[in-house]
Amino acid sequence: MPFDPLPESLSELCRPPFAADFRAVELGCGDGRLLGLLRRKGLPCTGLDRLPRAAGSMADVVGDACRPPFLPGSIDLLVAGNFVRHLLPRRPDGAFLREWLGLLRPGGSLFVLEDEPGGGAAAANYRDLQAFLARLDPLGRGPLVSADAFRQALAPDLAATVRDGGVMDNRWPLDTAAVMAMLASGRPAPGRTAARLLAAIGAGSVACGRQWWCRLANPIGSELR
Repeated sequence: MPFDPLPESLSELCRPPFAADFRAVELGCGDGRLLGLLRRKGLPCTGLDRLPRAAGSMADVVGDACRPPFLPGSIDLLVAGNFVRHLLPRRPDGAFLREWLGLLRPGGSLFVLEDEPGGGAAAANYRDLQAFLARLDPLGRGPLVSADAFRQALAPDLAATVRDGGVMDNRWPLDTAAVMAMLASGRPAPGRTAARLLAAIGAGSVACGRQWWCRLANPIGSELR
């Protein structure tokens, strides 16, 4: 899911010019909506996903984003958008973050972007929707995780790599009709979670609400820019 607007510190890194060997990667690029947004901002970004394009992803490179098929110290910028929350339930120690940081060149940056749970009725519906989808696919999805919960879960060595972060409104529009059609397609029985969600979204819509971001940096060397 894209984020609108992008954090200013990430937007700055999307602006040309770039060094000839500059390399940026979106981890778990999925359908490519965030990847496309980054590219429209000017960033020459490679999409990595475990699914090939034939399966609906926009991956330029097919591989496991938890163990990306790149050499250590070969990437300038990594972006993980609404991806970390799917990994934390099975990897609460955040070991995958060490793997990612090891891919960065000295001074390189890793941006984690996620939707912040809570907010008004429409955002609460989005939070509940994501929790419902996570229960349906516990091996592939996770519920929304707050910025505070993410920071608190970081081991001391990972916490030391955090450079900055923040929380702000996410204006990216969700397709309420499509969400309701998805929920209705399973013909949910009255009183079941899907039916309650369908009624709540019909009454109060659905929206991303707030988003948070956190920038972690390779502990060796200076900032990327």
